[in-house]
Amino acid sequence: MKKTLIMTAALTLLAAPAFAEWNPDGPIRLWIGYGAGGGTDVQGRTLAKEIEALRGWKILPENKAGEDGTVMSAQLKGEAADGQTLGFAITTTYDFAPMNSDNLSPEDFTYITTTAGSQMAVLARAESGWQSLADLKAAADAGEQIVWANWGTQVEAGAEIVARALGINVNHLRTKGGKGALNALVSMDANVGWGGGVQKPLVEAGVLNILASAETTPVALAPEKPTLKDAGVDLNLGYQYIITAPAGLPDDIRDEIAGVVAEILNNPESETRQFIEKQYPPAPIITQGEALREQILTTYDANVEMMKALAE
Repeated sequence: MKKTLIMTAALTLLAAPAFAEWNPDGPIRLWIGYGAGGGTDVQGRTLAKEIEALRGWKILPENKAGEDGTVMSAQLKGEAADGQTLGFAITTTYDFAPMNSDNLSPEDFTYITTTAGSQMAVLARAESGWQSLADLKAAADAGEQIVWANWGTQVEAGAEIVARALGINVNHLRTKGGKGALNALVSMDANVGWGGGVQKPLVEAGVLNILASAETTPVALAPEKPTLKDAGVDLNLGYQYIITAPAGLPDDIRDEIAGVVAEILNNPESETRQFIEKQYPPAPIITQGEALREQILTTYDANVEMMKALAE
């Protein structure tokens, strides 16, 4: 009898799942840190739709734009760490923007997963005839006023670093998101600006030119153009799109959400993956859990040093 009870208990343990699958207790709010219509918004809403279709979780996207995602993250910080409220922004929101805030720290958040990487580049209108940073410098040296469209503090600092390296003066124009920077270029409110990936249709249409890559490698749209470092400017402004939660999110919830996102992004038929492949080629970038947390904290420390050097 004793032997039978032991075997029955063992079989029961074997039949039981190793852990219970986490499911949200009601709708999940996905707060998007940038405005409607931009690359972050489109990607976030498409991903929300696919998570809902795959798992049946109700996802409610909502735009909370402003200050490089910090308007959203400041609200996210105070929410319960239960997986019911998530943020979708870019890594800059966490590895740079907190240094300009008295209320935010990279330690205030749980980092769940990245989804894609930028195609960061220096852009100019094609009609300017500029094809390189040397052309930009020549125009400035000839007396043309240079207005640089930036959507946040980090890229504005980056523009100033490039200007100093070239020995030129620039005026900075703050825009609402990457789409706003493109609009400023097209409307001639600025004659140079940054693009993180949404510039693709305008580059392909011949409206904008890429002068240089601000990534560690040339961008996919202009593989023949140098990186800033190749051009003598030691600067990398590449970033990734990231899903976050308030600090203290249990690891099992973090990993469950990360796993669902990875499943979608690894599916060649996924609408989100296809959007990423088109806008942010060549493919999704998936970094999760502790590795992602370490990336954010390390980059934050490097950015603090960059800003100290700029202030000297």
